[in-house]
Amino acid sequence: MRPTLGLPAIYVAHFADAVLGDPQQHGDLMRACGLDPGHIDPEKHIPLEQVLALVAAIDAQARPGWHIGPALSLEAAHHGPVGIAVGSAPTLGRALDALARFEPLRFSVAALHCRLDDRVWRARVLPLIDPEGPWELLLEIHLLSLAGLLGRLLGAHSRLLSLHMPALYRPWRSALTSRLGSRLRLRGRHYELQLPADSLALPSRLASADIHGDAMARCERLLGQEADTASITAQVQARLLATAGALPGIEHMARELCCSSRTLTRRLSAAGTSYRQLVDNTRRVLAADLLRCSDQTLGEIADQLGYRDPANFGRACRRWFGRSPGALQRRRD
Repeated sequence: MRPTLGLPAIYVAHFADAVLGDPQQHGDLMRACGLDPGHIDPEKHIPLEQVLALVAAIDAQARPGWHIGPALSLEAAHHGPVGIAVGSAPTLGRALDALARFEPLRFSVAALHCRLDDRVWRARVLPLIDPEGPWELLLEIHLLSLAGLLGRLLGAHSRLLSLHMPALYRPWRSALTSRLGSRLRLRGRHYELQLPADSLALPSRLASADIHGDAMARCERLLGQEADTASITAQVQARLLATAGALPGIEHMARELCCSSRTLTRRLSAAGTSYRQLVDNTRRVLAADLLRCSDQTLGEIADQLGYRDPANFGRACRRWFGRSPGALQRRRD
């Protein structure tokens, strides 16, 4: 079972309730986006097109920066079982592992690319699609909601968390800086969270072994019919993204996961996918990010993603995005 391409309905309800104070305005906007204001099932996902339509409608009527407070104020329960698993983890490091592993249940239209070196843990949001509408605003909301969730775990240590956003024009910039202060970095082209590597050992002030175990098990069930296949698929996807383009063969991946390539193939097949499909999807996600955000040449990007012949990379981009890599690069300028 794959998550619907969209967002959990409970997010939409939270923002609509927080921003649209007038009941008539609230109902009209919800119905205009195809939603029933009297019944939003928190277990359901709302398609991305409807979410973007609602964000655009609210943005046209509300004051600039309307999204900041509601995004930062989301509680763990608003994030469903993923939020509970993250919030109840014994340490910050275990919480971040759960977040990276189960992120598709929260925000299925982007991947969370997590990296850890000797000094810094980084979580970069990599869009899986390139839709029309207020997409950049939705990505900012997403990053702020993650910051709010992790800030509650960190408590007095929340100052250690920094947020990095693209250097875009924002009418609400002063509101952002007043809420986040020196933790906000408005430069570059990415949406990213950063923490000092040594902070991952910090104990979570909301830790609960029983609650954490139950929430992790539920997240596993939601990712697939069989927890083992769901787990192996999530592990492969996370490891492929972490390679940043140096994608290993299935034999190498199987050794990392302590199984044979035949076993890995069988388990991925049971989850409805294949290693080749996961590699292709990883290349697509990384290509979209590099073409949108990096200053590398097309040849350098193709080489990084394992295409010895740039023409093959061009054909792949046309299959993935319906346009050439050069056109995608020009579109960002």
